[in-house]
Amino acid sequence: MFKEETPRWKKKRRIRGIFLGAFLLFCVLLYLLIGGSGSDYFKLQLNRLLHPVPVFHSIIFEHNRIKTRLIPDQTLQAHPNDRLKIAEIDTSVLFNRGIRLFAEGFDINALQEEIVIAKLLPGEDIFHYYSYTIKIKHRNDCIGQVGLVISPTVEDWLEKANRVIDPEKRLDFLNMAIKEEGNDPQLKIRLADEYLALKKWKEGARILEGIVKEKQELNLLEKLVDAYKHLHQYDKVITTLNKILVKTPDDLEIRLQLAGLLEKQGRLKQAIEEYTIILPNLPKDDRVVCMKNIGYLLFKNGQKKEALKWYLKAAKYDTKDPDLYYNIGSIYDELKRHELAENYLRLAVDLKKDDIEGRLRLGQSLLKKGKSKEAKGYVEEILKVDPDHLEALILSANIAEKEGDKKALQGIYTQILSHDPKNTTILFNLGVLEAEGGNEEKAIYYLERLVKIDPKDTQAREALFDIYQRQKRDSPAFNQAVELIKLAPRKISNYSYLFRYLMDRSEFEQLAQYMLKGVQANPENFQLRQYLILAYLNLKKNELAVKEMKEALKLRPNDTDLLHQLAKVREEEGNLDQALQVYKKILEITPEDEKAENAYLRLRLELLHEGE
Repeated sequence: MFKEETPRWKKKRRIRGIFLGAFLLFCVLLYLLIGGSGSDYFKLQLNRLLHPVPVFHSIIFEHNRIKTRLIPDQTLQAHPNDRLKIAEIDTSVLFNRGIRLFAEGFDINALQEEIVIAKLLPGEDIFHYYSYTIKIKHRNDCIGQVGLVISPTVEDWLEKANRVIDPEKRLDFLNMAIKEEGNDPQLKIRLADEYLALKKWKEGARILEGIVKEKQELNLLEKLVDAYKHLHQYDKVITTLNKILVKTPDDLEIRLQLAGLLEKQGRLKQAIEEYTIILPNLPKDDRVVCMKNIGYLLFKNGQKKEALKWYLKAAKYDTKDPDLYYNIGSIYDELKRHELAENYLRLAVDLKKDDIEGRLRLGQSLLKKGKSKEAKGYVEEILKVDPDHLEALILSANIAEKEGDKKALQGIYTQILSHDPKNTTILFNLGVLEAEGGNEEKAIYYLERLVKIDPKDTQAREALFDIYQRQKRDSPAFNQAVELIKLAPRKISNYSYLFRYLMDRSEFEQLAQYMLKGVQANPENFQLRQYLILAYLNLKKNELAVKEMKEALKLRPNDTDLLHQLAKVREEEGNLDQALQVYKKILEITPEDEKAENAYLRLRLELLHEGE
């Protein structure tokens, strides 16, 4: 019988079997490695096992002591004051042999220990946007990368801006913040506020315009309205107020602003529409004011009948406003409803006891209608308050003229002249009144004053001319006639006086000059040519006289007196043939003209004797 093996021996046998198997496997592998059958494949597999391809799987950061895993191409966002540490790098490389990190411009290896990021930034300046690419390398080959972005928060920028004292530096800092943060709305609003605070309205408005394109918030629109007002860009103010009203259609304050601005800009129709919308929401007193304003704008816009309706509505609630009654009266007057116009003007002046202007208007209106007595009452009320009121005095003069009260009229004119010494109308009227009253010297005094002020006043000079002629004061009359032919060269009567005056004094040269001007101004006037012919004949300028005679005969070919003159001149010159022909023409016109017949026969005989 065999003796049963003890457990100890069984254990030893098992260990020997394991070692034997391992030895045999080692021999097989050794065989394959040194060139046995199929050795390339196994070599490759073994090499991969011992030297695997480097692959980057992930990196773990401790970000403020909280682990964050990044896989390839992911980015970690961090604040400059955060604490950061690289906790682990996971790759396919055994024990990460040959693995290293690289980030251009950033000391990534300093993150092997926990550190505040700001200490690694250039100049430890946290107010920039930093973006780094962390490359994971196996020896010199990059096997993956992750991103690291470091930037302050918007709150950091705003807090720092608030600490900058100098306004210009603060503007520069905020502009830099917007550039770094990529046009953050909060920063843009803060920059716009800064520009507005410095009254740089144009720059502030430009920034706000860019913001409201994306979000039309009420507070931004209101800021934009304020900027546009300071820039006097009222069309843009109106557009922006309309945008606000789209969001808050019941905002009475905004609508009042819009209506007032439309009114100032002359966009009356739109202003009226806005006031009409506002009207029902106003308190009673304000509603009446609004009604009056709508009436005024309608009147200004040429809608008189519509304006009258609104004024009458307002008058139902406000019976104590004289200006309202004036407006109603004026419209009725323009609409030719004169009785109603007068009624409302009376109401106005009754309410306003010291209203001179209203009484004057009412007096003028009454005088136009021939109610001079009533008009006189209102004028007297004015003159009691202000005895020197010029317009009231003029109206009083018109009333006196209408009533034919020349004595009163003269006194009023004198009073007006004391306040307005260069009033040419009053000077003329006084001159005429004095002349009509027989006080010619006084008349001359006023009229001479007038022509000194206005040398071209023809009426005043004609009045003086008439007075001087009546007084037989030839020299001043002559002077006025000379001035009158300059001012009114076509008035023939003035030349007639000059002709008589200069002929009496044998001033033929001067006479010829004035008459020549008269002929040039009135080439169709026969009488002036006769005056000029006589002047030339007296000056022995026969050729010029003959020339004018021929021109005169074009106007009156059958004027025998003129033909006799021409024949006589020709005969005196010795031009007997020409004289004979003129006499012949006279006889053809008037065969019974004995003087022409005798002259014709006489000249024929003389010519016969000369022929013999």
